[in-house]
Amino acid sequence: MNIHEIRTLRGPNYWSGYWKKLIIMRLDIDDYEEKPTDKIDGFYERMREILPGLQTHGCSYGEDGGFLRRVKEGTWAGHVIEHFALEIQTQAGMDVGYGRTRETSDPGVYNVVFAYMEEEVGRFAARAAVRLFLDLAENTDIEKIRAKLERDVQEMREIREDVRFGPSTGSIVEEADSRDIPYIRLNDQSLVQLGYGIHQKRIQATTTSNTNMISVDIAGDKAATKNLLGQMGVPVPTGYEIRDEEDLERTVDRVGFPVVIKPLDGNHGKGATIGIETLEDAKNAFVKAKEYSRWIIVEKQLIGSDFRALVVNNRLIAVAERLPAHIVGDGSSTIRELIDKTNADPRRGYGHENVLTQISIDQQTERLIKAKNHSLESVLAKDEVLNLKTTANISTGGTAIDRTDEIHPENKFLFERIARIIGLDIAGIDVIAPNVSEPLTENGGGIIEVNAAPGFRMHLSPSEGIGRNVAEHVIDMLFPPGVSSRIPIFAITGTNGKTTTTRLIAHILKNSGKTVGFTTTDGTYIGNNQIVTGDNTGPISAQLVLRDPTVEVAVLETARGGIIRAGLGFDHCDVGVVTNIASDHLGMKDVNTLEDLARVKSVVPRSVSKKGYAVLNAEDELVYQMKEMVDGHLVYFSMDENHPNIQRQAKRGRVSCVFENGFITILKGHWKVRVEKVINIPLTFGGKAEFMIQNVLAATLAAFVHGVSLEDIRVGLTTFTPSTAQTPGRLNIVEIRDFHVLMDFAHNPEGFKGLSKFIKNLNSSKLTGILSGVGDRRDEDLSEMGRLTAETFDKLIIRRGNYLRGRTQEEVFNLLEQGVKESGRKIDLQFIEESKEAIFTAFDDAQKDELVVILADTVSKDIELVDQYRDEMEMEK
Repeated sequence: MNIHEIRTLRGPNYWSGYWKKLIIMRLDIDDYEEKPTDKIDGFYERMREILPGLQTHGCSYGEDGGFLRRVKEGTWAGHVIEHFALEIQTQAGMDVGYGRTRETSDPGVYNVVFAYMEEEVGRFAARAAVRLFLDLAENTDIEKIRAKLERDVQEMREIREDVRFGPSTGSIVEEADSRDIPYIRLNDQSLVQLGYGIHQKRIQATTTSNTNMISVDIAGDKAATKNLLGQMGVPVPTGYEIRDEEDLERTVDRVGFPVVIKPLDGNHGKGATIGIETLEDAKNAFVKAKEYSRWIIVEKQLIGSDFRALVVNNRLIAVAERLPAHIVGDGSSTIRELIDKTNADPRRGYGHENVLTQISIDQQTERLIKAKNHSLESVLAKDEVLNLKTTANISTGGTAIDRTDEIHPENKFLFERIARIIGLDIAGIDVIAPNVSEPLTENGGGIIEVNAAPGFRMHLSPSEGIGRNVAEHVIDMLFPPGVSSRIPIFAITGTNGKTTTTRLIAHILKNSGKTVGFTTTDGTYIGNNQIVTGDNTGPISAQLVLRDPTVEVAVLETARGGIIRAGLGFDHCDVGVVTNIASDHLGMKDVNTLEDLARVKSVVPRSVSKKGYAVLNAEDELVYQMKEMVDGHLVYFSMDENHPNIQRQAKRGRVSCVFENGFITILKGHWKVRVEKVINIPLTFGGKAEFMIQNVLAATLAAFVHGVSLEDIRVGLTTFTPSTAQTPGRLNIVEIRDFHVLMDFAHNPEGFKGLSKFIKNLNSSKLTGILSGVGDRRDEDLSEMGRLTAETFDKLIIRRGNYLRGRTQEEVFNLLEQGVKESGRKIDLQFIEESKEAIFTAFDDAQKDELVVILADTVSKDIELVDQYRDEMEMEK
């Protein structure tokens, strides 16, 4: 059994309309293609014993036990491994329920597809599921298999804790997601962008774009915080800062036991020790605090319980009482046994997986046990309480009790005032007091710390009391009612015309006064500046645009490769355009037919929001049928105003865009709104380039339904030229000496047919073509390109392509030559490997009024070579 590839889909994809986060494992099951599960002795029984949770998998039967029934009847390894991957993720605390397994065109090779919560866990689960299947199929030692599975599940838990959002960040992200506010994780920690483009906000844990950094510095300096609050009449404990241990005894005498010792600039309880009653304990606490800060605070410990008040946007949101990890004796169990019993509480889990965290036995725990003259094997007296940690943090096993409804109005005013004094948008205020139902000024309570970036876990899921959705108040602050979190997104896909349509839409929007970010096969652009070069039609490039804080509108060329590789780089778009479906790159990544290709491309219109528009080619039946998958509005474009699909749209009173009587025209039902004459649109070469008219129709319709004015559309159409600056490699014509050069990206038979028709309308004295021999095509596509180019050109030069993709150069050349012979035409055929030599040879041999057509596979390099030749010609004059 061999894993060929594991891919991660992170956005809308062609496997599922709902599940965006999927693992795709291409798996060769080898000999197991001939051995379904009913042919493997003992497999079913061993599987049921190791994975009893599979009983709940309904599979195709849609009921409990359905999958087990399939296994008993006999199913293939890929299908079983899919269910294993889902089940072991569930065991690790990540319940995911979507899976699909499909055989590919390669015998015995399957695409195993399943959902994940955390990407690294999903990838691990894929490999672990394969190992588990092989163990169950080939190993009869159940206990050995069980032990290996337990190790894998624990490792998945540990990976999850390493990579997942913490409870605070996760709660904010979940609240944003519930309001349809998109998010992008900006690093592998807790830095997150909420919203897109110009409307984005950022959070890092519970620090936000609104957080004042001076206030963070104040809160991080505990002495400065206490002094500032004390000066403003806030009750705070007496304390002093020291640097050297020799000052410790004198300072403790001044303060008086019990004392608290903590680092000056620590946070989250790190290095802090409370309840210190002896000088020896004080010295130990001093050493611990020194690990985190040069300066140490020694202050009087207030008497009472430990409370945390959370203030968001100057409003008190929640109050919790915090208890350190502890056990209560029963008179018969040892301390170790009591810890084990406490950890057996189903609310406790590994890391942040449950409401409470398991209590670990560390040096601090052993020190506290020893201080009470106990050991781990001591039996604790009945009802005796033993604290196992010095601080009440939930992450170390502490518990929390919600006290929000008990807060006294004076304390509420005090806590909100403290947040304003420090200047924090989100403040965690630590309080020691007998209770919070009485004013602190009356019960002897006080403020011991103010925390920037406070944790939310104790409020979200207290061990007692009501959980508080504190994250909603953060989102309310960042995105008040009426404030947008999104920018308009145009997504353009199809086989031919994507790049030109993308650039034209971006040009129209820029002329309407917007800052546009757009991606193409040539690069990524923000405004008029190219930010990245190369093929930028995948999700990473899309997210680069969506992350840019200056972008007001995103226009994203969306190619098949990125969709297959990782899904879309956005959750949904406002306008989704599909230009056409034609043979291109078939036979790759299990996309073997035009129907397969249409299924991949349909991800874009399927991602259109309910208020958005799918702009579809009415003349292409594969594109037109995508209407069945669209939740938003449907609009169509066509070169024929009388096309049945356009007429059907008109009868419904809906919008289309057509080419009629020489005009680009918007149809509103049967009413016509003429936008511009085609002869005035440079991109169409006076109407001679029909395929460019189709691109103009798509772009015009996309801009119109988005609300761009007709005047702005007209200006955009009439000022967009097919130059190397605005549309590199798309019908660029330049003059050299007394002949012309045309550069175009026509790279498949269907695209070349449109170009050929245009070329023949130019009435050149001779036609020379320079064709790249690329390898990422089927044999029949390469032969077809050879035949079509031979039928068009008088002279054909074939050069080595930049994308052989596993083929040999000779193989590609032979297929192209075969096509040339099939044309039946006697043409001047040359093979020149290097691009520079091929282009310069064609130019040197060119006659007056000849047209040399360069079919580019690397546009920028060919443009450079043409410019180089022109410059050399100028220098020779």
